[in-house]
Amino acid sequence: MDLDQDTMNSLDWPAVLAALAAQARTPMGQRAALALVGLTDATSIRTLHDQVDEVLLAEGDTDTIPVGGVLDVADAVRSASKAAVLEKADLRAVGRTLEQLHQLADWLQGCEANLPWLAGLVPVLAVDAGARDTLVRAFDPMGDLSAAAFPELSYLRQRIQDLHVAVRRTLEQIVSSDEMADALQDRFVTQRGDRYVIPVKVGWKRKDMGIVHGMSSSGQTAFIEPTQVIALNNDLRIAEGELEAAERRILTQLSGVVGRLAGRLFGALEAATAVDLAVARASLGRLLRASRPVVKEDGVVALKAARHPLLALRGLEVVANDLRLDSAQPALVISGPNTGGKTVALKTLGVCALLVRIGCFVPAEPGSRVDCFSDVLALIGDHQTVQGDHSSFSSHLAALKHMLDRAGPGCLYLVDEIASGTDPQQGAALAHAWLEALIGKGPRAVITTHFHRLKTVGATDRRFAMAGMQFAEGRPTFRLLTGISGESHALDIARRIGLGPAVLERTRQLMGEDEQSLADVLTALEHERTRAEEATLRLERLERAAAERAASLAEREETIRRKAKELEQQHASAFLGRLEAAAQAIGAVVADLQRDPSHKKAEAARAAVDALRALAPVQEAPSAPQVEVGSRVKLRVGGRAGEVVSLDDRQAQVRIGGLLVRAKLEELELVAGKVKKAQKPAPVEATRPDRKVALDDAVRLPGNTVDLRGLRVEEGLEAIDRFFGEAQARSLSTVFILHGHGTGAMKDGVRRFLGTCPYVGEWCPASAAQGGDAYSVVALR
Repeated sequence: MDLDQDTMNSLDWPAVLAALAAQARTPMGQRAALALVGLTDATSIRTLHDQVDEVLLAEGDTDTIPVGGVLDVADAVRSASKAAVLEKADLRAVGRTLEQLHQLADWLQGCEANLPWLAGLVPVLAVDAGARDTLVRAFDPMGDLSAAAFPELSYLRQRIQDLHVAVRRTLEQIVSSDEMADALQDRFVTQRGDRYVIPVKVGWKRKDMGIVHGMSSSGQTAFIEPTQVIALNNDLRIAEGELEAAERRILTQLSGVVGRLAGRLFGALEAATAVDLAVARASLGRLLRASRPVVKEDGVVALKAARHPLLALRGLEVVANDLRLDSAQPALVISGPNTGGKTVALKTLGVCALLVRIGCFVPAEPGSRVDCFSDVLALIGDHQTVQGDHSSFSSHLAALKHMLDRAGPGCLYLVDEIASGTDPQQGAALAHAWLEALIGKGPRAVITTHFHRLKTVGATDRRFAMAGMQFAEGRPTFRLLTGISGESHALDIARRIGLGPAVLERTRQLMGEDEQSLADVLTALEHERTRAEEATLRLERLERAAAERAASLAEREETIRRKAKELEQQHASAFLGRLEAAAQAIGAVVADLQRDPSHKKAEAARAAVDALRALAPVQEAPSAPQVEVGSRVKLRVGGRAGEVVSLDDRQAQVRIGGLLVRAKLEELELVAGKVKKAQKPAPVEATRPDRKVALDDAVRLPGNTVDLRGLRVEEGLEAIDRFFGEAQARSLSTVFILHGHGTGAMKDGVRRFLGTCPYVGEWCPASAAQGGDAYSVVALR
């Protein structure tokens, strides 16, 4: 008895592997999927699961890893490594595979940095760009050696074509001539043994006519190569031989390229196959709506809402069930009616254990756990062997003995209808004793049974967990209820299929009072558990609905808050826009009045602007960041970044390039990374002399002028910096600085500062109409 192979067959494992192979995109991946052997250590399994996670993250919802174009060229590469000359088709396939491997490497190169396994394959996949280009350019779109890559082939091919034309033209002239009309069997040109010939009647065959290359099946026609084309045919054969030799030399060179790369090519093909297997595992997981389980080596199974994968793949509505095994309860006894789902539950657990061992996710809810089992055996169905002269029950017992002999920690054994097929009392006692002996050796076990003795074993031995398949309203629901035993419901099923009432009544009489009472009690308990489960499910649904409602309300509240903030900002922006338009209009009036000049009206216009600005909504002051000396910060206005060199409770001194700037703490933002050094702009007169004309048009008002008279140079520069920030907040584009003449120190200091200040776009001395050289006019960025 090959119990390992029987296990694979009874768990439908070949069909599961076929479903996995169907998701692979290369022939190598398909073969590898069908040949997978389960791993026996949790670390290796978790590594495979990490790879699947990387594929899912890399592909997302729309992308596809381009591994499908990698061809199975291992045999060709192996031959080339042994100095064999490859055929054109094999060389072309190797070239296309190299090209696809590079495309795969390029695609993976663009993946996120948190995909270490895929990123680590890039140098393995990108074998040799030069070899790739050589092999790809070597062939034309028709799969022949490219004349563009190998000019000698172009000459020989043209030579051969010309000779073909010359031979056929000569023969066509012969067969169309009147003097050959009586000698020819038919007027056509054909080939015999790669030589061009014409069909001549046997009676007209003469030695001087040419060389005979064959006879027709009737013996009435001789195929003769006329003397006139013998030399041309010879030249044609020679040219074809030269072409064949040239192509052979090229194929030998290209095969040498492949042979020298054999080691790296094998590594790249192996890496591509590994990617394809991970892609197949991820794709199967999507189809099954599977999740990654926790995997350890403690012999724990905690499946949440598990579904049988093959039933799920068939698109059936599968009832999900929870299944659990652990050290406290290493055995699970499942009972219930026939066709109630006991075997499906048993197989689901076994298939999930095998899926985990090949690195696949399991069709269960997130948070499930399936530990790594080194040995998985299943005893499902009839194992009768005629050759071994064993009955079904004998074969069953032989399999149980085999399991008991192999049992140990890290094993998982599944037995369907244990010890059935014999006397129920003896079978139940035998099954009970076998289970106790098995669990004593440390494995995990799941059995299904109809024996009352095993249905109640959990009440006296806490190592056995009990579960029953639900039976409601006269039919099975396929739901597994934990903590109870399931009745067989033989009478209910017999009643449902129409077995006569007299037979059913007689059955109840024959059962005996004690047996019938026990069945009634178990049925009543099952009904109570069913109602409790339904109540629990209703409560869970209500809790989920309440949580979803609360989340929806919170989301709506946040949306309303965000919309209100956006509307507030929009209204403030619109108001400031109207205010600026009014200021510009009044500015034009002021310009006219200055030229008039009627300054009383100009002052009245300025007062009107200030009154309008006072109506602007107060913007919420930004909070001060937690900065310290050495912090990297940027100015909220202007965006220039720098380093804090000193600070007090309210202000900080920031080095921006070569300039020290004082700013309030709330005017700063913390930033990460290096700060680019500010580049000192060229003097405006040197770079944009034409701009001075535009600056001359600016109108000076009290609201756009800062007065530095009476201040020291350092105080003046700080006043300018604050004024520029306020001016940008008020959306002023042009401002004036009154520094006066005095000793010239303030004027020089201001103008040196303007050459480096990040707020300044351009500046120049004020014109005579604007106040003269005692002022500087500045265009803000």
